[in-house]
Amino acid sequence: MTWTQDFQAARKEAQSLSDIEDFSTLVKLAETVGQALQRDDVSSRQLRVLLSETTAGVSRIRRGRTLGLSLSTPNREQQDKAAKREAALLNISLIYNAGREKKGTQSIKLLADLMGSMTGHVNTFEDFKVLRKFSEAIIAYFKFHGGK
Repeated sequence: MTWTQDFQAARKEAQSLSDIEDFSTLVKLAETVGQALQRDDVSSRQLRVLLSETTAGVSRIRRGRTLGLSLSTPNREQQDKAAKREAALLNISLIYNAGREKKGTQSIKLLADLMGSMTGHVNTFEDFKVLRKFSEAIIAYFKFHGGK
């Protein structure tokens, strides 16, 4: 199975990321992805883009500074709308970095497919925070398995 298929199996009937009942399946998937990225010689720079974009996205959502929104104190509904926008734009950086480096390009494309599938299930700010935690887990396992 592909990583995207593994995610779909872990998601089961959940309509959003925060509705997934068993997060241990996502943690297991993050380990599989992190280990495969390390094995395929992906650079940590390529992966840091994912972490920095999700972390910065959370910050932008909290501050109401997401593309197209400029609010001093966004309410929950506005944060949820911003989370959908941030999620939609996430893969752009991954694809850009896949094109910049020749090492690990295929793995980064698989990661972009996985993240694209996951971002399709971001409906709320809480979902976006799950996405950020998942990206942190990928990098943690990447480093744990010897990624540089």
